[in-house]
Amino acid sequence: MDNDVQNNIYYNPPGQTTEKKNEPKIKLKKRDLIFALLFLIVGFLIVDFVFFHGFNLGFTLAFTALFAVMTVYLFERKNKASAFTYICGALSLAGAVTFSLHKDLMINSIMVFLVLALFGIYVCGISGVFCHNQGSYKMLFDALRSVFVSPISDAPHITGAYGREVSKGKACKNVLIGIALAIPALLVIVPLLSSSDAAFENLVKVIFKNIGIYLLEILLALAVTPYLIFYAVSKKYNDKLEKTTTGKKYKGIVQSPVTVSFLSVISITYIVYLFSQLAYFFSAFSGILPEGYSYSASVYARRGFFEMFAICVINMIIIALANILTKRVRGKIPTPVKILSSFILIFTVVILITAMAKMKLNIEIFGLSKNRLLVSVFMIMIFVIILFYLIHIFAPKISYMQPIIVICSAMFIALAFTNVDAMIVKYNVSAYNDGRLDTIDVHYVDSLSDSSVINIIELADCDDHKVAKEARTLIMLSIRDKYSDCFNLNNIDDYKSDVVYKPDKDFRTYNYSTDKACRVLEKYYNSLSPAEREKLHSQYAFDTGDYYYDEEKDTYEDYDDNRCNVYSYNSKTDMYEFATSYNCENPNYSEPF
Repeated sequence: MDNDVQNNIYYNPPGQTTEKKNEPKIKLKKRDLIFALLFLIVGFLIVDFVFFHGFNLGFTLAFTALFAVMTVYLFERKNKASAFTYICGALSLAGAVTFSLHKDLMINSIMVFLVLALFGIYVCGISGVFCHNQGSYKMLFDALRSVFVSPISDAPHITGAYGREVSKGKACKNVLIGIALAIPALLVIVPLLSSSDAAFENLVKVIFKNIGIYLLEILLALAVTPYLIFYAVSKKYNDKLEKTTTGKKYKGIVQSPVTVSFLSVISITYIVYLFSQLAYFFSAFSGILPEGYSYSASVYARRGFFEMFAICVINMIIIALANILTKRVRGKIPTPVKILSSFILIFTVVILITAMAKMKLNIEIFGLSKNRLLVSVFMIMIFVIILFYLIHIFAPKISYMQPIIVICSAMFIALAFTNVDAMIVKYNVSAYNDGRLDTIDVHYVDSLSDSSVINIIELADCDDHKVAKEARTLIMLSIRDKYSDCFNLNNIDDYKSDVVYKPDKDFRTYNYSTDKACRVLEKYYNSLSPAEREKLHSQYAFDTGDYYYDEEKDTYEDYDDNRCNVYSYNSKTDMYEFATSYNCENPNYSEPF
């Protein structure tokens, strides 16, 4: 092609481009080097605060630091993030706060994944790396790709960019030389300072005492930091690195008659199931029930709940796959598929309502537990998902993924803030005291998190002597074993001496529920008179059920060595008397009181 000299236009010869060969895809700035150091500090905080000090206040602080550094590094005005992005960021911060409030292994485990997922969506939003509509399920694939694929695939380009900046930067070399020269000087200065001042000497001893742990933390931080840098830089320079494009619109791979036939068979099966339920309401259909079948609340509450819950989950998966894989007609899902999908979803709602009724009755009869509470919450989340997906089927332009993520995340975070274990115990204790529950499992209450301690103390003064005895036993075991590191127990055998709670001075391990539990135990024990403390020690210390104390008679019953005969001990007369005996053909036989 000829060059146009008059208009100063130069045309490249065929086969040549204006781009230089082997030109780097990204060129870093000094700002990137500064933030690399900040990410190293954040990596060390994550290792030290979380890996070595658990999911307490340290997790909240470390995540907040990561959130702040990542936000400042990635934020640009040209990337106009949606309100949904900022809501996800706010929810991730709120979720991180719950770790410093309550120590609940199950809730915290779920919350870790939820907080990181919301943070991943937030990072994608402020960096503008979403390739798909944020109202579609496809945005989740963008978030997963940005976390697991982009940092690894872009690592060579990012490593090369940092290598070029460091090699041509005299400042970095000078800093490293200065640090190296300072080390010999410190070997002389530090011992002299230690000899001159006791406080500094003690500080040096503490540092060198834990030098092995610090070195391990530094090594782990050096392993974590590269991923943080790759993750952040791959979002910062996403437009210059390889970017996945949407390409042509997805048209599906399954013919609509296949999908319609499949959904029709499922729908007919559900119609037959609904028909069978008439047997419970109309005598004309009673022949469907098994001979001798009798209805009871407990049978209704127990039977079929988990099967119904599984059907709800399976139906959601079926409908999602059917709508994703079915070939479009003029860019839309065929109408028969929409109708059948809607029927199955409505049937799922019916099953969901039935399952929720079963769970409600189950709780009323057998009490509240963590599993029952969490399953109830997840059922409400499924209802939210069905509602918004039904709307989306007939109004495809309306976003469904955003409200689902926001509402379900907010529900679970709110649940974590309300202190799940305290809610469970409070309900069970209240129901037991009101007579709605016949029994209460004190040991299950104790197996919950630190939040249950205050309710165990409430049970220690209840009218049921057996429950009170178990509660008081657990109080003593909590002070002497579970929280022994938190109390000064040197004079616990002196009944006139109080126990002293000594909070951990390390702010990284602080947890509100643990602190409150210890303070409640301290207050309860110290409020007892010396005589009451002596009775508590002699009757309940370390024992989990070998005897039963009767407060009205001021006696307790104990086994003999062979656990065959039971003797009653009267503290007033200080004498044992024969009470009863058991069949001892089996030497290990015992029957709890």
